[in-house]
Amino acid sequence: MTMLPTTPLTSWLDRIRRGAFGRAYARHFVAYRADEPVAGTFRARQLQAVLRLSPLTMLANGINAVLIVGAFWGGSSNGFLLLWALAIAFLMWRGMRVWWRTRRRDGRSSASPRAIRRATLHASLLAMLWAVMPVVLFPHAGPAHQLLVTAITTGMMCAGGFALATTPVAGTAYVLILGAGAALMLVQARFPLVRVVGALVAVYAYIVIASVWSTARMFGARLMAEAEAAHQNEVIGLLLRDFEENASDVLWEIDADARLCRVSPKLAALFAAPAADLTAAPIFDVLARVAPDDERGAHQLEAFRHRLRSGEPFRDASLAIARDGRLHWWAVTAKPLLDAQGRPAGWRGVATDITKAHSAKQQLTWLAHFDALTGLTNRHQFRGRLTELLAAEGPARAQCALLCLDLDHFKIVNDTLGHAVGDGLLQEVARRLLAGTRRSDTVARLGGDEFAIILRGVASIDEATLLTQRLLEGMNARCEVQGAMVAVRASVGITMVPSEGGDVDALLEQADLALYAAKAGGGGECRVFEPHMAALMRRRQRIEQALRHALEREELSLVFQPQVDLATSRVIGFEALLRWRHAELGEVPPAEFVPVAEEAGLIRAIGQWVMAQACREAMRWPDALSVSVNVSPVQAMSHDLIEVAQAALHDSGLAANRLELEITESVFMNDSDATLAVLRALRESGIRIALDDFGTGYSSLAYLRRFPFDTLKIDRSFVRELMSRRDSQAIVKMIIGLAGTLRMKIVAEGVEEPAQAHMLERYGCDSMQGYLVARPMPADRVAGFLAEWEHLPRPAAPVALPSGMVPLAGAA
Repeated sequence: MTMLPTTPLTSWLDRIRRGAFGRAYARHFVAYRADEPVAGTFRARQLQAVLRLSPLTMLANGINAVLIVGAFWGGSSNGFLLLWALAIAFLMWRGMRVWWRTRRRDGRSSASPRAIRRATLHASLLAMLWAVMPVVLFPHAGPAHQLLVTAITTGMMCAGGFALATTPVAGTAYVLILGAGAALMLVQARFPLVRVVGALVAVYAYIVIASVWSTARMFGARLMAEAEAAHQNEVIGLLLRDFEENASDVLWEIDADARLCRVSPKLAALFAAPAADLTAAPIFDVLARVAPDDERGAHQLEAFRHRLRSGEPFRDASLAIARDGRLHWWAVTAKPLLDAQGRPAGWRGVATDITKAHSAKQQLTWLAHFDALTGLTNRHQFRGRLTELLAAEGPARAQCALLCLDLDHFKIVNDTLGHAVGDGLLQEVARRLLAGTRRSDTVARLGGDEFAIILRGVASIDEATLLTQRLLEGMNARCEVQGAMVAVRASVGITMVPSEGGDVDALLEQADLALYAAKAGGGGECRVFEPHMAALMRRRQRIEQALRHALEREELSLVFQPQVDLATSRVIGFEALLRWRHAELGEVPPAEFVPVAEEAGLIRAIGQWVMAQACREAMRWPDALSVSVNVSPVQAMSHDLIEVAQAALHDSGLAANRLELEITESVFMNDSDATLAVLRALRESGIRIALDDFGTGYSSLAYLRRFPFDTLKIDRSFVRELMSRRDSQAIVKMIIGLAGTLRMKIVAEGVEEPAQAHMLERYGCDSMQGYLVARPMPADRVAGFLAEWEHLPRPAAPVALPSGMVPLAGAA
């Protein structure tokens, strides 16, 4: 756009345009505000509106010209009339020529400002011809002829102004020029009412001009509204095309005969059929071809037919469509169409592909009732089935048992092998439970490593126990999970469903109490609920609550049991044993509170305190004495055991070779290279490693080869039966021989009789501990014991075997 140079004149004009006068002018004398090319379209519409009236206006001009010529011909103005009539005829011919050309071209879509100027010029010329006529003819005419001139002039002014109303500038020019001619006519007239008539002509001209601009503004407003509507339609069309091309939704429409109209490519692709086939049959037949071939498909079609017959709008009606071997779900929304008389004319709507949303909804529904990890029934659905079972009546209810199952040492698996292995183990347990139960039974995962089972069709508690034991036998086998060998052991609590009454929570609590009793007994077994178990659970809860504050209240303490060399009878060290005395619970045995500490996650803090305290006490002993500290499986398989042991040695100043850590065979129930790496790092730092309770747990001979322990400790159960059972003698002799071959020291636990000590010495056992030497003692009595031990007599009695018992070969 070319900008005019800024001058004082243009600045003044710009101020006028922006000022009050300019705003008033725009309000009254601007038909519309539009930029190119919209303004060009508007100008074409203005000219087309004028040209549509051209035949009528030109006819009026011709008739009026004939009247004037006929009325005044024969006088002194014949020459003027001839020239005037020819000029009128020329402008009429030109106007009709433009009308004819425009009509043959079916109209132009745009017009330039020049076209408006030409139209204004044509109107001005025509107005001049009609304005000059009264000026020339009126003064010399008689009253009748003056009346004719006045009527034709006034009529031409009003009719021409209204005919040119859509081009207000041309209409205004026409009215002003013709009005000026009428004014000159009246100036020449000499009659008393000339001023009154002149005022009336001025008023008529003003009214016509005001009407022209009012009509022009309304016409401009209509053009603006049509342009805005056209723009919106274009945008909507673009959006609809984009919607059809890119959105997952599909537009559809059916006529009064329920046949599809205007089938889009996407709609044809939806039904996998040509558009012609889709429009040839009613929509119900089309849907029947792609509906699922089952009762559900028939029901959906009938529901859709009912909605269309109801004549009421509907939203999100579900339809299943079978395509490409898969089931697709669509949500259909539609409203009825009515004709001009209000009669039904069809339906129009949109179909939305909700297959993903439907699948997600199904998944959520599945997750609400099943466990995501194992696929078993979840706690919510399991409680619902228990509720249904308790609400049922009849003999089937009384023949049901509830099992609560919990994995032993599952937390160790998670802590040492990782949650991925733990999840894999839970999935394997779920498979074994399903394989070991019947279809009529219900297997659920309640959370974590806790499972529950409803056994149906069991006549008695003995049958339920037998089925549970078989289930445990099928479960208690090692399995490989993500390359790691994991031992599976579980404890189970059993309770029978009462024949009448009962409560879900009470029933679950009974099975839970029986489960706790099974775990308290060592795990790997099942227990049947008995009323007294509630007291055991309450005691366990009290133990856990009190144990959380035991360290800060200084309720824990260590006692030390001496270990004696069998060959020299010298004290070679002490084993540190943990004790807990509570103000209300009294003396709580380690066998009772240590499992609780492991399950509650307290064993690491307690184990750290035990190791630090044992090292501090050992620093008060002679340098030749060592201290043995028991390490729980949770501690042994944790990565911070090395840091805990080294911190205890550093803080106390104890030499590393004076500390021995005792681990149990349960740490080997999982094939953990990480655990072996921790033990190797401890041994490389100088700390000695002992394998406690050897021979009572898992198959650990392979670990004796993979990890060179410093000490093997024979379990007290073998020592206790050493004098009465030949198999115990064989086992002890084998363990001692194995340790000698592997160059490991042997310590026998639980020695209470001199005969046991003599037999162990003959077998080649290195050392012993037990009541025969001394009971565990507080730390402040260790020094006195060491002083007294030097003066105590040594047992020298021969080994007295029971009647009929013959020493094993090599015992002597």
